[in-house]
Amino acid sequence: MKLEAGQVAVVTGAASGIGRALADAFAERGLIVAMVDVERSALDSACAEITATGGRAEAYVVDVRDPQQMDALAQSILATHGRVDVLVNNAGVITPRQPLWEQSYDDLLWCTEVNLYGVANGIRAFVPAMVQAGVGHVVNTSSLAGISTIPGGGNGIYSATKHGVVALSETLAVELADVAPEIGVTVLCPGPVPTNILTAERNRPFERPTPAEPATAMPDFGLVFERVPAPEVAQMVIRAIEERELYLVTSGDVAAMGLERVARVRASLEEQL
Repeated sequence: MKLEAGQVAVVTGAASGIGRALADAFAERGLIVAMVDVERSALDSACAEITATGGRAEAYVVDVRDPQQMDALAQSILATHGRVDVLVNNAGVITPRQPLWEQSYDDLLWCTEVNLYGVANGIRAFVPAMVQAGVGHVVNTSSLAGISTIPGGGNGIYSATKHGVVALSETLAVELADVAPEIGVTVLCPGPVPTNILTAERNRPFERPTPAEPATAMPDFGLVFERVPAPEVAQMVIRAIEERELYLVTSGDVAAMGLERVARVRASLEEQL
């Protein structure tokens, strides 16, 4: 799919990090960018900065956990612009590192609601219009933790949600291939990117309170990954959209960890043939 001026892109988690970089990149290409986030002040500032430089951006304060809010968002954008060409389900959070047996139920709910349900809600809200139009592209942000198991542990719930995003993306690609083959799907699996995700607690809803400090100290991962700036990741995503890539990692070390997991799974399965 060729990105062109006048197309409409919807980006969740757009107030900062990868989402903000994608909003900038789409606006530079002449797309109309619907910027979606729960952090009103940061979102308004980001949107104003884009429009001040000639970009076309609109701010929408929406909680991706809420399917009704996402449905209303889709209806509003389609009523205004009559189209959605690119959907980026990017909003995500991470909880403190703890063993799975110590992680709170509120951590489980919050992480799953944003990271997994948020992606599903975006697909439900926007993909029907894409199917009707017969064209478009969906980008779902997963993680290195979605294609591998991080040594040291401590992020099991986060990893589970990000593996789920990979599964949603793979399934969506298969389903769209039958009914709307011109719609592409990309699952973005970044390694470390300088963003605000490690301070996601600032947006934690009151009904999902922060748990007590973990009883068990977690070991350091002992891994050093290439840190890729968000603007570079945004350009990778643009290439993936235009070249219709299903899987996108941000560096070779991320790809290597994914391949190590695939090799372990394959070796185990081959023993059972």
